[in-house]
Amino acid sequence: MQKIITSIGGHQVTTAEDGVAAWALLDDPGRYFDLVFLDLSMPPPDGFEVLKLIRQSHALASVEVVLCTGSNDRPTIAKAIQSGARHYLVKPCTEEVIRAKLLQFRPPQTDVERRLAGAA
Repeated sequence: MQKIITSIGGHQVTTAEDGVAAWALLDDPGRYFDLVFLDLSMPPPDGFEVLKLIRQSHALASVEVVLCTGSNDRPTIAKAIQSGARHYLVKPCTEEVIRAKLLQFRPPQTDVERRLAGAA
């Protein structure tokens, strides 16, 4: 996913190997994130636990979270929504799906992006 986001351009990408590292980055007052792609099945704490920490943090209240998982079952989706996720992607994700998701989080900058955003 990092490779796809980087190839799209216009985004700074920060990665973490597990939930502990992800939370350390997110909780660092010297860093700012406006969008987080969070894998539900990452090593502990899992994506649900990191999402819970994000939603409990006043400093991260405005951060948009996209949960990514290989699971498309209703209980997992329901738990994601109940946990505060507003966006959910089922892996594997294509470049087109990731591009469409990224366009939802910023105003279109070019005529082409405006047309793509209108089609999404």
